[in-house]
Amino acid sequence: MSAQQEAHDADATAPDPALTAYATVAADYDTIVEDPYLLRWVTFYGKLVARYGPAGKRLLDAGCGTGRGTLALRDRLGYTVTGCDLSPEMIEAARAKPEAAGTPFFVADLRDMPDLGSFDVVTCMGEPLAYLAGEQLAAAFAGLGRQLADGGVLVFDMTTLGSFRRDYAVTKVVDRDGRFDVWRGGPVPVGPDGVVDVTHDYFARTGTGDDTWRRVSSRHRYHHHSDATVRRELAAGGLRLIAAHGVEGRKLTDVPDEDGCRKILYVAGKQGQQSD
Repeated sequence: MSAQQEAHDADATAPDPALTAYATVAADYDTIVEDPYLLRWVTFYGKLVARYGPAGKRLLDAGCGTGRGTLALRDRLGYTVTGCDLSPEMIEAARAKPEAAGTPFFVADLRDMPDLGSFDVVTCMGEPLAYLAGEQLAAAFAGLGRQLADGGVLVFDMTTLGSFRRDYAVTKVVDRDGRFDVWRGGPVPVGPDGVVDVTHDYFARTGTGDDTWRRVSSRHRYHHHSDATVRRELAAGGLRLIAAHGVEGRKLTDVPDEDGCRKILYVAGKQGQQSD
């Protein structure tokens, strides 16, 4: 057996890095990741759905994590929502939320999506697609597209190359009222469609004393997906691009920029269907 084949076989049997990362942090996730901009992202998604989407009210939030974004989409946009995520531990945390009562949450892999229903809108917010290698995107897009009702839209975001270079492939320490986040990313420089390994350590005091700390560590392997790759894999997955917008600070722009924008938000639909 060649060394290349041995490496391939080892990769095939290795634990999924996203599963491993979120199994570690799921119990603490809502404390560790306090996203002050969540409602801003929900607003951006709402604007795109209102502009390009159908009149229906059924929404699937894929890669939903602990369900915070899913429930915000429900409450802010008025959708009947369903959530799914790769991590059983994150889904367990979503189901445990009192405000999630009556909202279905499922374990599902973006690379091999089961049939969860027929939805007017499918969202994929944040980092879920960044855990996939470029060649896995077409399968993910095909699986997400199968969830779409006629005329439905898929809305998702991708982190730009500029953000990868400024925010991912760096070392930074954030003090949050005595709780510390340490992010260590690399390698550098990051090129288009490159990969960054990020180790995140979260430290919090275990009690009233100042000398005892609890540490939660996770490792994340993020793939940058260039605009050209996204467009190519959408088509390979049987979807057509409807629109692409950039995010600059508090604004949703009509010109996505891989360097200046933080994110690019995409809207896609089934091939052969025309949007209104």
